[in-house]
Amino acid sequence: MSIEKYYEDEVATVYHGDIADLISKLKYDIIITDPPYNIGYKYPDYDDNMFEEDYIEMLSCMQAQPTVIIHYPEAICNYVYSALGPVKKIINWCYHNNCSYRAHRTIAFFGCTPDFKRVRQPYKDPKDKRNIKLMENGSTGARMNDWFSDIQIIKNSSKEKCSDFTNQIPIALLERIILMTTNEGDVILDPFFGSGSLYFACKKTNRKCIGIDISKTHLECFKKRISQK
Repeated sequence: MSIEKYYEDEVATVYHGDIADLISKLKYDIIITDPPYNIGYKYPDYDDNMFEEDYIEMLSCMQAQPTVIIHYPEAICNYVYSALGPVKKIINWCYHNNCSYRAHRTIAFFGCTPDFKRVRQPYKDPKDKRNIKLMENGSTGARMNDWFSDIQIIKNSSKEKCSDFTNQIPIALLERIILMTTNEGDVILDPFFGSGSLYFACKKTNRKCIGIDISKTHLECFKKRISQK
């Protein structure tokens, strides 16, 4: 597949192409991505029903790189582990979902670890005298847990929803991962860029990003989101 620079500005450089053709030619500090889940989603121009060995081979392009993967837990244990090797840290992202057997996903860290001190969460009891004292001394909250339940998935009714895209990751979730794993000015690669949620998370956190997507339709969704901001 030919390599095509699809979009570029002060935040991002985005390519229309295949991860296998591009990833070795790019310079970045970390990969943060949610790859196609290979569970038969009806994408317009991508086969989400690959043979297991082909799916593992696709993911293995990220091997030996600091990488954060958002995926379902069974896939992390099987396909992603087979492609990338042992995991350093796992966080569970739990959310409300009509489908009870898919009510959480795993955020897995390969070759890197999150710093939970970088992100604070509100105190569970802000009226507790100890917490009041901490807040008076400048504390903005408690240490972040290793499971997230305060960020919900993007549904059709969500203001953030891109109407032409399936399985959209919340910008707030990506912001949290970015803050826990990177520094300002770092370059983050998403080789499965989709509708470009990483772009908006990087813009808010003063990072740079590189995006790759094999789907021109998905990149058109990203351009539409850019034009609406």
